[in-house]
Amino acid sequence: MAISTIEHKKIGREWLVSDVMKNLRLSFLRLSKTGKIPPREIIFFVDQLSLMLSTGTPLNKSIQTISFQVRNSAFRQILQNIIRDIEDGRLLSEAMSKYPDVFSSVYISMIMAGESGGFLKEMLERIVSLETKNQEFLATIKAALYYPVFLSVFAVSVVLFIIVYVFPKFGSMFEEIYDSLPVTTKVLMASSNFFISYWHFIIILTGILWYALFKFISGDKGRMYVDTIKLRIPLIKDFFIKVYVSRLMRTLGALVNGNVPLLDSLTISSGVVGNKVFAKLIDNIYESVEGGKTISQPVSESPYFPEIVKQMISTGEDTGTLDKVMPRLADYYDKDIEMTLKKITTVMEPVLLVVMGGVIGVIVISLILPIFKLTKSIH
Repeated sequence: MAISTIEHKKIGREWLVSDVMKNLRLSFLRLSKTGKIPPREIIFFVDQLSLMLSTGTPLNKSIQTISFQVRNSAFRQILQNIIRDIEDGRLLSEAMSKYPDVFSSVYISMIMAGESGGFLKEMLERIVSLETKNQEFLATIKAALYYPVFLSVFAVSVVLFIIVYVFPKFGSMFEEIYDSLPVTTKVLMASSNFFISYWHFIIILTGILWYALFKFISGDKGRMYVDTIKLRIPLIKDFFIKVYVSRLMRTLGALVNGNVPLLDSLTISSGVVGNKVFAKLIDNIYESVEGGKTISQPVSESPYFPEIVKQMISTGEDTGTLDKVMPRLADYYDKDIEMTLKKITTVMEPVLLVVMGGVIGVIVISLILPIFKLTKSIH
């Protein structure tokens, strides 16, 4: 029986889409009730399982041995449950599908294909490679953002400290020469008085606004709005397009290369890409392929796919090498994204330093000038 038939009989396309969208976000693997399972634990498990299967160790014994080495207690319990399911006659993919918050639909589908084709070990190796590249990509983005975020938080903290703690100590003195104070000093005094008088209201209002924003973004309309904005703002749209194209090509290429049926691969990739606008584009591709058309046709009609992607997808489809073209496109855009991030951070760091220095400088001058005036008036 074809793998696609098994998939659709078990869960159906609609269930698969909702499951992926709910449980897979930017390749983060989460455990909703028992805590987060670190991605490195998943990689370790899959890598060791592939190694032990290559030595001829039975599947249940392999998982049992690996479970003793797993540090996360919640994950260890899940592996024990999987062992019991396997010993009861269930397939590995079937046992893992009970934990969609731990094992993503991408990996379950690839393992299902490996079981059906008799190359489970090779498929596990591909999963390790895929997840390792995903984690390297995330690490690159995080590393690029650490320093700018640190500078921004530090600058805001310094400003708040001066406004809330330092300025009140000079408030009574500055009142005597209020009319001759610089505009910046008056603004800072007003800000200081406002923060001190209404700090509890500010905290409550900030919490309400944050919660309202979170609820809006969590909803379908809010996410669609935010995802659309990401692809329209001139300064950031090219970067986000590269991120989504890389993610799509990496996942779709891994699934197609793992002999997962193309329609199932498109369905899963729709949830993995992480953008509702791109997800709709993938749904259009699904409908095109389901109707007997090519992938390249809807891709070429989309304004969000770069020209190089359109050309290589068309060439790969003509030559039957899509499984090779897609991972290469993902590698290309991963390197492009890394270079873009380096350029952005190279520009951002001095800009942030200048802005931070300028803001703190204005605050210091706003403090020093009135003190000089007070000193002169005393003399």
